[in-house]
Amino acid sequence: MFERPVAGRLVALCVAWVGLPCGAQAASISGLVRDAERGNPLPFASIVLHRNAAPDSLAYEGGKMGGRDGRYRFDGIPAGAYEIRVAYVAYRARVDTVQVGEGADAVHDIALTPAPIGVEKIVVDADRLGREKSAQTSVVNLDMKRLAAVPSIGEADPIRALQLLPGVQAASDVSSGLYIRGGGPDQTLVLLDDITMYNPTHAFGFFSTFNPDVVDRVTLYKGAYPADQGGRLGAVVDIKTRTPAASKVQGAGSISTIASRLTLDGPIGRDHWLLSGRRSYLEPILSGLRRSTPEVPFYNFYDFNAKYAMRRDNNWVDTEIYKGRDNLRIEPDRDTRLTIRWGNTAGAVVFSRVLSKDALLKSTISGSEYESLTDANLFNTAFNVTNSLRDLTARTELHLERATHALGVGGQVSLYDFKFSQSFNRDKPVGFRSQPAEIAAYVDDQWTPQAVTTIRTGLRTRYISDGKRLLLEPRLSVSRALGDKLRLKFGSGVYNQYLQLVTTEGFSAGDLYVPIDASTQPGRSLQAVFGAEYETSPRYRFSAETYYTRLTHLVEFTTKTVADRDNFTARDLFDTGGTGYATGLELFAERRAGRVTGWLGYALGWSRRRFDALNGGKTYPPKYDRRHDLKAVLAYQRSPWSYSASFLFATGQAFTPASARYQVDDPALGDLTPGSRVLAGDRNSSRLLPYHRMDFSVTRDFALWGRSGQWFVQFFNLYSRRNEWFVQFDDQEPKVDVVRMLPIIPSFGASFKF
Repeated sequence: MFERPVAGRLVALCVAWVGLPCGAQAASISGLVRDAERGNPLPFASIVLHRNAAPDSLAYEGGKMGGRDGRYRFDGIPAGAYEIRVAYVAYRARVDTVQVGEGADAVHDIALTPAPIGVEKIVVDADRLGREKSAQTSVVNLDMKRLAAVPSIGEADPIRALQLLPGVQAASDVSSGLYIRGGGPDQTLVLLDDITMYNPTHAFGFFSTFNPDVVDRVTLYKGAYPADQGGRLGAVVDIKTRTPAASKVQGAGSISTIASRLTLDGPIGRDHWLLSGRRSYLEPILSGLRRSTPEVPFYNFYDFNAKYAMRRDNNWVDTEIYKGRDNLRIEPDRDTRLTIRWGNTAGAVVFSRVLSKDALLKSTISGSEYESLTDANLFNTAFNVTNSLRDLTARTELHLERATHALGVGGQVSLYDFKFSQSFNRDKPVGFRSQPAEIAAYVDDQWTPQAVTTIRTGLRTRYISDGKRLLLEPRLSVSRALGDKLRLKFGSGVYNQYLQLVTTEGFSAGDLYVPIDASTQPGRSLQAVFGAEYETSPRYRFSAETYYTRLTHLVEFTTKTVADRDNFTARDLFDTGGTGYATGLELFAERRAGRVTGWLGYALGWSRRRFDALNGGKTYPPKYDRRHDLKAVLAYQRSPWSYSASFLFATGQAFTPASARYQVDDPALGDLTPGSRVLAGDRNSSRLLPYHRMDFSVTRDFALWGRSGQWFVQFFNLYSRRNEWFVQFDDQEPKVDVVRMLPIIPSFGASFKF
């Protein structure tokens, strides 16, 4: 990856950084700042340490911002009694007293309680990742309080909440695929606690795989993301689960018309655990419908999360497991049966060690598997498809902070196993299998030369065994404050994508990731983002960003390849050598505090692609091109009632129209063949009607037997707009069928805590 002299200097720099003298004296205080209710760490808290001087001693006072993992540490302090004052946005400030003996290393954890101020509920989370947001462009952070206020279907969903941000669109009403700034769903990396999730959907995309009772916060990088992540051309969705830290066994759950969930967490000695499960129960409804319509399927989904947290002084070990499955079966008659099972399995062990007050070492071993199994019997003829992707990753990173620099150095090794097989009528299966490896290393430095200026530079280097390719990906972000209210930002980077998604977008269980092997080059993007943020007060924030992404080495799935063969290459599966671009402007206005909160966002964008083998070599808009995108979210609270509404409007999806119909002469009979054929027009040269929809929800707090809870009623697509999904052309008759999306869907239920 690096030449030996460069690697030696880098190691020497890190060792020297850690080993620099810190003026350590007699004692130290360290600990964790966390949420008192949910137990999750609170990143970048404001911490002040104060000691009133005795007559014969020296005074001491110091302040700092906590780390991204919620930890803090003060070294080199005199022995004595100290006050620790901790403040955090939307939490009640706390002052604790700690006695530190001579030469002692005191450990003091601090739990902060969420705090409404007066009668106005504070939902501000703009500074939740304050240090990250101050330097990085295109970052959006949502915690679960904010996600819960967004109208949904049955429960809060992180992926669907992101669709209410400007520049982010959904593939359809029944898809969790995201179109972000003119890119396809495969161009977005989705992480669950740094574990890559390859198909994070339930119910054909109607739900995501992320249980809201487990999720702590969601961070979206819409573009120009930093060097510690890579592998996708466009964006990153980083979902963090909460760390169990409850002092006694507690629980939370929800019951709705679609699904139920239950979460428990509690202590075991010095350790803490969390268990959470969720399951749909549509079977009775589907069974009733099946009496009159045999084609109605049997369907259910479930998922399970478990987490175990160990804390031993400066060492932390977190172990977590996720498993989710969807089960679909259709039996329209005695001779026809279709069974599809798909889902994700993921797990990780994370070891963290505080090396010094300025150094944190974190190592992770994780595994992720997506699998889809299709077993069909069509008129007593068997048909089977197996599709799976396994990813085993080892990752180590070192975070160093000193004076004006915050340095991150890390590396990872990923072993992949791609498998696809298909058999018809019990013939020998055909398909492909590939087991490549990827090695990556990165350096990321955030430099604050002045209080008003932050410069973040980074380099990510990747080596891919398939084709022995070495990829260099530099990153740069610059941020400068102009006064107390205005901040300007710039971000850029180079990105490469080795994994490619083959998707129908209408049926997520059939999605398939394949590697871009040595037969062609992986996709490449060059991104540039410029933006401005203006905060008139903690209550109001305004932002504007413009972006440009240049795309090369793109691929597009082709239907020309014959299926009954082994050893497919990327050139067999895709049209290759594509180029393109995406550019646009995003405007965002937000009210973050008070009885009424919400936001208004608008995006104006263009996205284009060009392939020599497609559309006669002419440039065309992909189907995820959206010219106009308007989003509005409004929430109102007057205890014990809460109301929220959202509205979306977007330009209709592009599609390829029919320019003519024709028939073919039968050379044997001299007559025209039955039916007609469709002559396609220019690729994606027409548009469906504009998409628009309103969702609405009402919740009411209640108490039962001393326990708190909420009733909720929600309406998806309140005025039942049947938005257009795609167009089908009939080869037998001169007609066009427009397939439409979902009508109004009401749901109701209750959530509770105990």
